[in-house]
Amino acid sequence: MARRLPSLHAVRVFEAAARHGSFSRAAEELSVTQSAVSRQIQRLELELQQRLFERHGPRIELTPIGRDYHAVVREALGVLRRGTERLFWSDGGKVFTLSLLPSVISRWFVPRVAAFERAHPSVALRLEASYQVVDFAVSTDVDAAIRYGEGHWPGVVATLLLDDVVFPVCAPAVARRLRRPADLLKQRLLSNHPDYDLWGEWLKAAGLERSKIRPDRLSEDFNVQLQTAILGHGVALGRGLLVADDVRAQRLVAPFPIFAPSRVQYYFVCPAERLTDSTVVAARDWLVQAAAETVAGLPFARGVKRN
Repeated sequence: MARRLPSLHAVRVFEAAARHGSFSRAAEELSVTQSAVSRQIQRLELELQQRLFERHGPRIELTPIGRDYHAVVREALGVLRRGTERLFWSDGGKVFTLSLLPSVISRWFVPRVAAFERAHPSVALRLEASYQVVDFAVSTDVDAAIRYGEGHWPGVVATLLLDDVVFPVCAPAVARRLRRPADLLKQRLLSNHPDYDLWGEWLKAAGLERSKIRPDRLSEDFNVQLQTAILGHGVALGRGLLVADDVRAQRLVAPFPIFAPSRVQYYFVCPAERLTDSTVVAARDWLVQAAAETVAGLPFARGVKRN
């Protein structure tokens, strides 16, 4: 006789507890009490006749059976989420969820949303802004992401969006005070996280020593750096993809025609199995083309120049 399915509510509670590794954090996410979470887990274990968690006081740990079951539940709930989204998409089209850094969304993608939707009229686009690297094993409702790094991440296929370069950008009034690259040493140079501080690459291309500057880590948010530069309060190290629109609008200028190669770039990433989905492939190809068009005709689109 076929076994009946366990309580879907209990399964959902189990997934949250397993993902957080905590009954209390699962309770916060689900807006219930910790005791309610504990009761649902006990109910599920009774239905399955298997122990899913080891309890060590306030600490919990998945059993080997619990880990295996969590992988199954995570995948099943992801399928259910995506299927539900398709159900409510009135034209019967595909929902495509893309995870991006907030700076990539606001500086580059938002101005191009309308073009994406015109090119893919049967796709419901969903954008997820996050500083966290999406874990596709957990975020099963995210189809793909744009990541910033060196292109080597386990469990995903990475496609380079653009062979981009880095270079200083500032307000036009600030640029008029800069006669030669060495003048930058007297300016407030804006930087972000030390792992992605690329001033050294550009200074080397300009023939200057990195040791002579101390970049100001005003904020790890690139939006903050660029807005500070637009207001004339510093010089940011720009990337073609994210500053092209501001350069065209003359909100920012590149004071020197020196464009340095970058060891970190923006990549379209997704698990290999997602590339069997024609919507994901079409979105990837569109994003790569849009990135090339973003910098087309601008000086930094012609490759690396050295003084």
